[in-house]
Amino acid sequence: MLKKSLIPLLAIFFVGVLAMAYFYMQKQKEYKTSNHFLSIPASSEIMIHFDDVENLISKLEKNKGVWKELCQFDAFGKIDKNLKQLSALINDSSSDSEFDLNRSLSIASQIMGKNQIEYLYVLPVRSYLEEKRIQTFILNKFNSDKEPVSREYNGLNLYTIKTSTEKKFLHFCFSKGLMLLSSSMIYLENSVRQLGESGSISESKGFNQVFKTKGENVDANIYFNLKKCQKQLAFLFEKGIKSHMSNYSHMGNWAELDLSFRDHLVLLNGFSYSDSAEKNYLNVFMKQDAVKMELESVLPGNSGLVAILGLNNPQQHKEAYRRFLEGSNGLEGYLERLKRLKDKTGTDFEELIYSIVHKEIALVYLDNQSDQQFSIIRTKSASAAKEKIIKMLTAYAEMNQRSLSYYSTSFKLDGATKFDVYRMPDDVILEKIFGRLFKGAPTTYVTIFDNYLIFGKSKAQLSEFVHASFLRKTLDKDPVFDESKEYLSNKANFFFYTNMPRANKVIASFLNEDLTECIQEHSEELNKFQAIGFQMSANEDLIYNNIFVKHNPVLELAPQTVWESRLDTAFVHKPFLVKNHYTQEKEILVQDLKNQLYLINPASGRILWKKPLSSPIVGEVCQIDVFRNNKLQYLFVTENKLHLIDREGHDVANYPVLLRSKAVRGASVFDYSNNRNYRIFIPGEDRKIYAYSKDGKLLDGWKFKKAENPIISEIQHFRIKSKDYIVFADEYRVYFLNRRGQVRLKPQKQISKSRLNAFYLELATSKHSDRIVTTDREGNIQYFYMDGKVETKTLSNLGKDHYFIASDINADGESEYIVSHDRTLNVFDANGSTLLNLEFNSSISDSPAVYQFSPRDFEIGICLKGDNEIHLIKMNGQNHKGFPLKGNTAFSIAFSNGLQKGFHLFTCDNRNFLLNYSVK
Repeated sequence: MLKKSLIPLLAIFFVGVLAMAYFYMQKQKEYKTSNHFLSIPASSEIMIHFDDVENLISKLEKNKGVWKELCQFDAFGKIDKNLKQLSALINDSSSDSEFDLNRSLSIASQIMGKNQIEYLYVLPVRSYLEEKRIQTFILNKFNSDKEPVSREYNGLNLYTIKTSTEKKFLHFCFSKGLMLLSSSMIYLENSVRQLGESGSISESKGFNQVFKTKGENVDANIYFNLKKCQKQLAFLFEKGIKSHMSNYSHMGNWAELDLSFRDHLVLLNGFSYSDSAEKNYLNVFMKQDAVKMELESVLPGNSGLVAILGLNNPQQHKEAYRRFLEGSNGLEGYLERLKRLKDKTGTDFEELIYSIVHKEIALVYLDNQSDQQFSIIRTKSASAAKEKIIKMLTAYAEMNQRSLSYYSTSFKLDGATKFDVYRMPDDVILEKIFGRLFKGAPTTYVTIFDNYLIFGKSKAQLSEFVHASFLRKTLDKDPVFDESKEYLSNKANFFFYTNMPRANKVIASFLNEDLTECIQEHSEELNKFQAIGFQMSANEDLIYNNIFVKHNPVLELAPQTVWESRLDTAFVHKPFLVKNHYTQEKEILVQDLKNQLYLINPASGRILWKKPLSSPIVGEVCQIDVFRNNKLQYLFVTENKLHLIDREGHDVANYPVLLRSKAVRGASVFDYSNNRNYRIFIPGEDRKIYAYSKDGKLLDGWKFKKAENPIISEIQHFRIKSKDYIVFADEYRVYFLNRRGQVRLKPQKQISKSRLNAFYLELATSKHSDRIVTTDREGNIQYFYMDGKVETKTLSNLGKDHYFIASDINADGESEYIVSHDRTLNVFDANGSTLLNLEFNSSISDSPAVYQFSPRDFEIGICLKGDNEIHLIKMNGQNHKGFPLKGNTAFSIAFSNGLQKGFHLFTCDNRNFLLNYSVK
């Protein structure tokens, strides 16, 4: 009987065990996770999706560039802090509540209530057990009350916890393999309802089109609802822009951008969709082919902010822009503004401007100044555009009973270069035609340069703009922009670029007060985000967007120059300063690596002429008055020719003279009696010294035969106690000759002279008699006295490539010795005591030069080509104020005329620019 009664009990037990096992297995079974976007309400405005949160946190922790710099700003610093705290909490959590961040995350946002941005977080949950672990973790780590508040909504339990952070609340629930979390209960409820309904955000028009283009293996995918996100973005801007953007719902439909973080670069790229049946702004570009951007070659190099519209078909753009205005209820106001403009001026400016535009129209701000604002129109024909401008102004002048000359003027870059400037009849014409992009852009004055119309606020500003363009000191030559091209296409329908150090103040003027204050507070960190670029290009029924942010950890602002003039290639030597015999000003003569010789105007940097030569100039350029009429010519030698060129760049008389032997050093010019009866000496490769008269003929009276060894120095002339000494050296001997080339002095011993240095005369003092000083190959100082005696002094151990100068730089009547070798610069007094010792980061690349600023103020100029730096060193070892400057050649200094204090310094930099610095 007992046995029979146990059978049903055992059956019930086993059924129960099986039921419990089944129930347990179901709990262990992994969820089939729903699509994140099915839970995101259609009212959401911006979404960001991360494929792997743990990987993102790890990547940001390792990022020592962009992210580290961004974390200096409070908003990003808080995000970084929260991510690290969350990661640490999860890693330290106990095993019974353990879960990981090795999963995706979607964040959606929208404005709710009183302009409050709320966020919804969506995470996948793998199983029922993990759901319970996550719930336990949140309650244990974030809930400040003993028990969470729970209520049922749409069949789900919604939990509310009070956090310890600023007494805020978090609301969350679990549904269909997703965890939904928000600080807004309304947003959470909307998400729960969305999961059970159709019409999710993934079904909205255009979302799938951009979703299909999203990139894989990127740090994040960002989605913008272009009908709604303007409200959020408007919070960034000042009141005027914010008011306009908040009600702006006609940009397009959807955009997706792939976000990629690198150490010193942020990249965002992806596509935008705009329904062609709607009157959206993006449709203005849809039928336009991308335009090859050429304006960079005319915009000044100090452009801080640039926005360019690419109009492959201007008339089509006009029609599409009108359709957009019609859809956004702006057409009536647009037409009314144009009518008032036409009534005022007698000209249909919409038709006039669109007939002139060819491919590009731009807005640009220069050097962080809001009032340095220009508009530029690229034209097919500058002459045709000018003709239309003059025709319009002529009619306008007649309306106002004035002549055309009332509205026309000009400015000069220098004595020979003039540009016409016209006063336009309205100050904001382009704003009235192209809208808010050109808001406030002045069209007060216009000038024409190349094929471009350039509009500005004043004649002086237009002159500055054209001056930079004329000298090719343009954006395409700017090193920061040049580096940015790596991330840009050369074709686009819209292009935006900003150089942050040159634009942060301008950008701040567009932003709200909090952001403006933040920019001011963190300007140094912000400026390290050196360049930001954005391009938009039509691509069939989508628009491709490309954005980059370039970070440079070393903030390096470009030095300020009076002007910069670009040559075809790099320089061969330092700039030669030559006198203009008409104005008595110093002009600049330089030669590039293509052997082209340039004469450059000192006021504007304009190239006056360019003359090709067969080979580089050897040595220095001298000026002589060959005709004795107070007009100067340039005399110099190249490898095979002796040249004499006038100020216009023309060869004089029978010059150039073909040399009998290749010149191994430069030409030396002596005027023994100061009567302009010049003697020209050139050392040849055949060891001979060739002496020429000023008309380029060999002198009959020159008796010197030949040096014993190859000549290694230029020919120098000294007059000592009414006697002339012509001095030079070969590899193993020093020669002292008279005017006829005969030996005047035989030294008691000979030396191997250093190759890079000259001879210097030290006149007699109480300590020594007259002597000539130089160095030998080992760096020893060698004194040659007029009685033949030779003395040697060793100051330091120098290599054969040292530089040596003897000059009285402390005005004590005795020479000091300036010696440089490799990275060191030393100054010794005549007794050998060290007056100055400096070491630089790289090798000194040219001979030091001594500049005198007053009877007792001397400074030493050096060039560090490897660092692209030039220094001007005071005798206390400090740099002149404002130095070092950029430059990679030895430099020349021209002192200012009149009452103006200071000087101009001319050098070349590593961009092939001749630089003119004004130094106080």
